[in-house]
Amino acid sequence: MVTRIRGKGQLTIPASIREALHLSENSIVSVTKVGDGILITPKPSLFDEVSAEFRKEADKKGITLDELLQDLRKIRKEKHS
Repeated sequence: MVTRIRGKGQLTIPASIREALHLSENSIVSVTKVGDGILITPKPSLFDEVSAEFRKEADKKGITLDELLQDLRKIRKEKHS
C-alpha cells in the first residue's frame, strides 16, 4: 500500500491495516528507523522488548546490524526485480 506524507509529517495508515491492528484515534505507536525504512508498531513496549531479545540473540550468534541490513537490501532487491 502507498500513502502520502502530509503537512507536519502526518501520514494516513490505510483503514484495513488500522482495523487489523485495532488502531484508532489516539492509539500509541512506536516509530523506528530501520535501515532505509520505517517501522511503525503498536504498543511501543512490546516492540522494545522484542527488539532487545532479537539484539541479544544476534549478539550471541555474532550477527551484526550491517549484515542484517545487507540481507534486507538483498531480499528487497530480489522481490522488486
